[in-house]
Amino acid sequence: MKPALLPLVGAAATACACYAAGAVFIDRLGIAQKLRRSERLPLAFILGAGCLHLILFAVLSLHLAHRGILQTLLAALILAGIALGSFRNPGAKEKPLGTPLKALFGALSAVYFVLYLFNAWAPEHSPDGSSYHLGLVAQYLRVHGFEKITTDFYAALSAGVDLLYLPAFAIGGHSAAALLHFCFGMALALAMLAYGRRIGKPWVGAAGATLTWLSPVAGMDQTAAYNDVAVAAIVFAAFYWSQIWDQEGDARFLVPLGLVTGYAYAAKYTVFVIAVFVLGFVAIRARKWKPVLAVAALCLVMSGPWAVRNWIWYHDPVAPFGNWLFRNPYVHVMMEQDYFSYLSSMHTYGVRSRWDLLLEALVRGQKTAGLVGPVFLLTPLALFALRYKEGRRLLAAGALLFCTYFANIGTRFLIPALPFVSLALAMAAGETPALLAALMIFQAVAGWPAVMAHYTGQFAWRLHGIPYEAALRKIPQDQFLAERDPDYNLARMLDRYVPAGDRVLAFNFDREAYTSRQVLVSFRSASNEVLGDIAVAGFNLGSQPTLAHEFRFTERKARRVRVVQTAQAQTPEQWNVNELRFLNQGVELPRNAAWRLRAWPNPWGVQLAFDNSPVTRWRSWEVAFPGMYIDVDFGREESLDEVRVETSSDITRVRLQLEAMNAAGQWEKIGGEPQDVAIDQQGYSPRRMATRELHARGVNYLLIAETDYGADDFRDDPEFWGLQQIASTPQARLYQVVP
Repeated sequence: MKPALLPLVGAAATACACYAAGAVFIDRLGIAQKLRRSERLPLAFILGAGCLHLILFAVLSLHLAHRGILQTLLAALILAGIALGSFRNPGAKEKPLGTPLKALFGALSAVYFVLYLFNAWAPEHSPDGSSYHLGLVAQYLRVHGFEKITTDFYAALSAGVDLLYLPAFAIGGHSAAALLHFCFGMALALAMLAYGRRIGKPWVGAAGATLTWLSPVAGMDQTAAYNDVAVAAIVFAAFYWSQIWDQEGDARFLVPLGLVTGYAYAAKYTVFVIAVFVLGFVAIRARKWKPVLAVAALCLVMSGPWAVRNWIWYHDPVAPFGNWLFRNPYVHVMMEQDYFSYLSSMHTYGVRSRWDLLLEALVRGQKTAGLVGPVFLLTPLALFALRYKEGRRLLAAGALLFCTYFANIGTRFLIPALPFVSLALAMAAGETPALLAALMIFQAVAGWPAVMAHYTGQFAWRLHGIPYEAALRKIPQDQFLAERDPDYNLARMLDRYVPAGDRVLAFNFDREAYTSRQVLVSFRSASNEVLGDIAVAGFNLGSQPTLAHEFRFTERKARRVRVVQTAQAQTPEQWNVNELRFLNQGVELPRNAAWRLRAWPNPWGVQLAFDNSPVTRWRSWEVAFPGMYIDVDFGREESLDEVRVETSSDITRVRLQLEAMNAAGQWEKIGGEPQDVAIDQQGYSPRRMATRELHARGVNYLLIAETDYGADDFRDDPEFWGLQQIASTPQARLYQVVP
């Protein structure tokens, strides 16, 4: 088969399997006749996607994810659908759409279908799609199942949509995943159109679908291996099922309602609020607890496996978040806090004010990576939809989904709320086809790439035309990516120069989907942060032990001693200890395997304060607060008259207190206030020690981007580091550790 056709085959086979699974489920449940014909395709596809995701979760858990098995699974679902007659549409007939509506909606959809199809079909080069979305999929396919990945916190996220990319990717590669995401976009548009018909407002459904599907950020997102448009389709389907249940009064509709609501959480944590809406709506309308409990239980069927997996592997059911509550050695508390602070900060995006944010998200699209379209400047008018029962429900669900937006103010995080806002805005126009047609045409014209170039920011995240030559592979994929995506060349460089099985440390890298080498990105896990801290200590004086806090006291015997931190620091200052030494008459007590070391917080890194390496350090990885400690039990009584805490100069607000445990098992203060003494750093090379330490931890390669902090230090004298530059691109240099 020609390479250009494989992505289409992979996406089509997976999409058909999703529909077959959902259609069979609906038919076996006995509710097919109560669905309308326009509803069956999108709702069955989304419900089936959730079911297929559960099957794939089991396949991955059993390590059966071989290409042949995945292809057989898709074929079995499709054949089952055919054999059971589920590809027929037995739904209730509907009043036909009027000719003007069919002509307008069909024409706009056809034009944008071509635009989206070829962009999704072209080689995948989106930042997140080429990074963790497909990077993890590729890794699961290599090892034929799930594996406990502790070096990338993205691996702990629920991935209900990404799992569907697995069989598509196995058949058609990276573009197949993007094409499957495009299928979710079409399902969303069809579901919104069908909803308008169900409530007797087909023009509202068509206009709402157009405003959402033709939104520039939705177009960009659904043509890449992201998941935001798929998530929007899932949450809207959950809302839709709740409205069908309410209208039909049939308890059987609670089954797909609960499953799809749970699937939303399995697809993306941030849309958990749709469960709040659904459970609240069922409680209000049913006025009984049994239906609410039934929906909640079905939600857990879809979402529970992810929480159980994370609890077993990461000791945290909501990993990689909630680390302050579910403490673990895989994600530092400060890393989680910094991550949220970074994504929610207007400063991060270069946004000056809330008004600036509004303009960026609606019109400019440059700072916040995309725009929803200038038509949404009319969003306040959506409040006029409150005069309708359906409008109030749409706005309630949309408001809940919008509440999570400020956790990450990138424009694409508005997409899950977009269907609800779009329909409410269309509903506000009432039954005025001319006005709704004008809105549809305006959105279509304003969202077209050539038109957008006249009013968006120069670097707005948007489509740039129809790359038909790349889609048809008339331009080879490798050539297209090499010319379009500089970071793709980094991935190829790693495969070319790094032996299989070796690990690479990088401060930033996001093309894991195009390399089989393990890249340890410094900010993506606790262990990676330690490696990054070691590398930085090689050249950054502030990370090296330059100061010792010395406690001197009358000689005494003690079995257990601890150093306690007593001050409240300010973000981002934490408590660091490079070495903790115990002395008697000027002679250091030799460290012993019988010593029992404890620390709070971060007990897992305490050994770093006892390894005699100036480039490693125990860190609290939280803003310093009173009560932090390092505790040493010698296993027997030892004579002491001095304790030395060696630390770096990048802490200023930390205050220390020395305590020993007395015979009664109580802690008592000893030693008074410590004296600060400068540490003589002569006699060792921190750069060479840093690379030796990395080598000892199994890291033999460093990928240093030209924009990385300290890049010039590596570049100016790699030999001084014990490194050899073995390859480079204009963006980065690859170094090998020379032991």
